[in-house]
This record gives sequence, structure tokens and C-alpha cells, in this order.
Amino acid sequence: MTGELKSANSVKTGKKFSERRNEIGYTIDKVSEILFVNKDYIVAIEKGNYSIFPSESFAKAYFKKYKKFLNISPEFPDLFNQQKEKKHKKISNEIAFENNFDFIIKNINIIIVLTLVVGIGIYYFLSNTESISDDVPQKSIKSEYLSEIVQDVNNKNKDLISNSEKIDNNLILEFYGESWIELYKENELIEAQIFSNGDIYQRKIEMPFKIIVGNADSVKGTYNSINIDFMTNANRLTRVNTIYFPNDWLD
Repeated sequence: MTGELKSANSVKTGKKFSERRNEIGYTIDKVSEILFVNKDYIVAIEKGNYSIFPSESFAKAYFKKYKKFLNISPEFPDLFNQQKEKKHKKISNEIAFENNFDFIIKNINIIIVLTLVVGIGIYYFLSNTESISDDVPQKSIKSEYLSEIVQDVNNKNKDLISNSEKIDNNLILEFYGESWIELYKENELIEAQIFSNGDIYQRKIEMPFKIIVGNADSVKGTYNSINIDFMTNANRLTRVNTIYFPNDWLD
């Protein structure tokens, strides 16, 4: 996020954190060390400026972790509604395109068969027209040719089924430092977690879906036993990366 994301209420709430921290005699660096949390996040909460956080879910997660540590009970400030609306609009446009593409992929066999039927009908019509105009016996398509076409389609179906049976939809992530993920399925946030060094995350999930990862250089993982590239498109400043897994990701 860019710019400041704060309000009078969030600043007031942040003061409660800093006052309580000073009361128990901890520095920001000490809190960061104890909680394994980037000290910039601690500072952001105490100043009431949440622009550093990539999403509301992770701002809430760090907020909850910090207030539990300090044994205080302030309410999380309501700051993310406007950003959430913009984000959902952008994602909706992406999903609309993906859904259209997914429909084609899922119905590719039907499309192939219909195309063949239409092509055969046109061929038959043209052959029939030509035979009438030239007073030549009507041509017909040999049953053997049709059988070959049907067999070819059936073989492709078998290959698709065979490949799908090899897919276990297993997502495995290993963490080598502080990181976080957001997991989206059909434009819905289905999971959000914070991880530390040595943590392992495993889940079965079918395509399409997407992952947003924080501190992408601290994560390695696989999906269906294929390595995931977390770093190529990661933001150089925030180290946040969004990785899409459309239906054709394995192709």
C-alpha cells in the first residue's frame, strides 16, 4: 500500500501499545526479538499507521499477537474498507478472465467433437452439392474415417484422465524465516497465516487458486511436486509476490 493508512482512532490505539510496552520496560527491538516480528510492524502498530501491511488479515494477525503479548485488549481500527473495495474490484476483473478461460479448458472435448461434427457436415454438404452438379454418384464419408476420429478423441480423453489421476493437488511450503501467506480460491480468502523459520505448511487444493506471499525469499515450496518460483516477480522493496495457479499451470 502507498501513502498513510491511519486515523485518529488508530493513532490513539497505537499509544496504548507504546505506553504499555514502556510500562513493562521493553524496547521495540526487544519485543521484535521475543515475538519474531519485524520491528517495522511493531512501530507501525504503535504509530497507528497500517500502510506497511499488505492486507487487513495480516495487520490483524500482528495486532492480535502484539496485544496478547502486552496483555491489553484494544479493538482493531477500521481502516481497510476503502482499500478492500478497490482490491476486490481488481481481483474480480482477473477472475472474470480466468473463469472464461477455465470454461474453455473444462469443455475442450465437447468443443473438439462439435467442431468435428460441423466440419464433417460442411464436407458432406459440399461433396453432395458437387456430385449433383457434375452428375457424379454422391460421395459419402467412410465409416472407417469416422471411427478413426472418434478413436482419436477417446485417446485424448484417456490421456487427460490419466494425467489428472497423477495430480495430487498437494501444496507444500517450507519457511526459512518470518513470512506470511494469503490463499485465495475463487476470489475468496480461505486462509491467512504467519510463519517462522522451520515451519512447514501443507494443504490439498485444486486449481485455480492464488497465493500472496510476504518475504518471498524466506519461502520454498512445491505444488504437485513441481517447484514454485517465489522470487522472479516479487516486489524488490516489499518482497511480496502474488502467484497464480490457473487450470493450465501444469501444462
